[in-house]
Amino acid sequence: MTSYTSRWTIADALKVHADDPTTTMPVIDQNFPTMDEAVMIWDTGALRNIHGQTVTFKGWHVIWSLAVDKIDLTDTNIYDEWHSRNNRAYIGYWYSKTGNGDDWQWGGRLLKTEADLRPHEWSGGLIMREGTGNVVDMFYTSEADSPINQSVPSVSSGQIYADENGIWFGGFETTTEMFSADGVHNANAQQDPYFDFRDPHPFVNPTDGRIYCIYESNVAGMRGDFTIGSDEQGTIPPGFTVSAGAQYGAASIGIAVLNDGAYKRGDFSRDQWTQLAPLVTALGVNDQMERPHVVFKGDLTYLFTISHHSTYTGGLSGPDGVYGFVSENGIFGPYKPLNSSGLVLGNPSAAPYETYSHFVDPDGYVQAFIDTLPASGTDPNNPDTFRIGGTLAPTVKIELDGDRTFLSEVHGYGQVYAQASWPVGNAWDHRPAAG
Repeated sequence: MTSYTSRWTIADALKVHADDPTTTMPVIDQNFPTMDEAVMIWDTGALRNIHGQTVTFKGWHVIWSLAVDKIDLTDTNIYDEWHSRNNRAYIGYWYSKTGNGDDWQWGGRLLKTEADLRPHEWSGGLIMREGTGNVVDMFYTSEADSPINQSVPSVSSGQIYADENGIWFGGFETTTEMFSADGVHNANAQQDPYFDFRDPHPFVNPTDGRIYCIYESNVAGMRGDFTIGSDEQGTIPPGFTVSAGAQYGAASIGIAVLNDGAYKRGDFSRDQWTQLAPLVTALGVNDQMERPHVVFKGDLTYLFTISHHSTYTGGLSGPDGVYGFVSENGIFGPYKPLNSSGLVLGNPSAAPYETYSHFVDPDGYVQAFIDTLPASGTDPNNPDTFRIGGTLAPTVKIELDGDRTFLSEVHGYGQVYAQASWPVGNAWDHRPAAG
C-alpha cells in the first residue's frame, strides 16, 4: 500500500466563508425538544456495519451517545454541568422503532464500569461484527486526566439483543487497547502536552478489502517548533503574511491497518495494528480535526472531520462544523479540500455554537448535537442568554457532487436513516438468563 499525506493549506483555509447558504446549518429555534430530561448527550452515532452503512437490528434503530446524568434536574447549574461534562462522560445508548427522532428510548450505560481502563469514555463508533449473529464492537476513546497516554483508542465487545419491547446488550465487560500515539506517525505527550489521539473509526476499504481505522491526531514533532513552508501555505495571495502562532496548528488525521484475519477472530489488540503516515495534515491552519470518518461514493472517497472556530491558528478563521476532503484515488489520496476551502457545513454566525460533532452517513444525512443556542437578538457570547442543548439537532442532508457539496434538506430532530438491516428475518433473540 502507498500512503500519501495531503495538506489542508493556509491558502485553502483563506477561502472559508461563514453563512454561505450551501454550506451553513439552519438556525435552530430555541424552543427545541429534548430527548430525555435526565441525561445530557453530545457526540452520537448510529449502529453501523463495517462497510459504513447505518443498520437496524431486527427492526430497531440504535444509536450511542456520550452522556452524563443531570445532577440538578431543576437546571439551576446546567451551564456548569454542561461545560464540565467531559469529566463525567460515559457511553449510553438509545433505541427507536421509527428512527424519526420523536420516540427514542434511553437504554442507559453501554459498557460495564469494570470495562473502563481510564476514568472517561469518549467518542468512537458502534459496529456490528460481520459474520456473527449479534456481536457488536464499541470502538471508543479511553481517556484519563493525566497528560501521559491520556487518550488511547480502544474497543469493548458485547452482544446485542432485541424483542418486541426494545433493545438491550450483554458483554462489554473488558476493554482492549488498540494503539497509542507513537511520536513518529503522530505527536505524543512528550512532544505536545495537548496532543489529540482519539475518535477511532474502523471500516473496510473497498479497494483492498482490508480493515483500517482512522483517528484524530497531531503531526509528530515538538509543539510550536514547526516551520510553515510553501507546502503548508499553498498558493497564498501576493503580500499575504503568515501570522504568528501558525506553527501551533498541527492537526492531522491518522490511519492504521489491521492484520489480515484479525477481524474475523475479533482480535483488535496492539500487536495486530500497524500505524501509517497520516492521511491529511493541517499544519499552520488548525490544531484539531476531530471524529474523522469516510464515505465511499462511486470512485470517490470522502474524508470528513469536525473542527472548531477556536482551534484555527495564525489568524485564520472558520465556523464550528464539518470539514471535508475528496480523493479520486482511494483512501490514501491525494485529497483536495471540498468546496475549495474544506468547509462542508458550518454553524451560522447568528448561532456560532449551536451544533457540533456532525457525522455524515453514506447517503449524505448528517446528525449532530445541539450545544448552546443564543436567545433571539442577544449577544451569542453571553452565557446568560444561552439555552444549553445536550440533545440531538435536526438532521440535514448534503449532496455530494464531485468536489462540491450542497445543503439540500432539513429533517426532524434526531432523525436517523438506515441503509441496511441486520439480520435477515424476524426471529427474536431471547434475553439471556440472569448470571
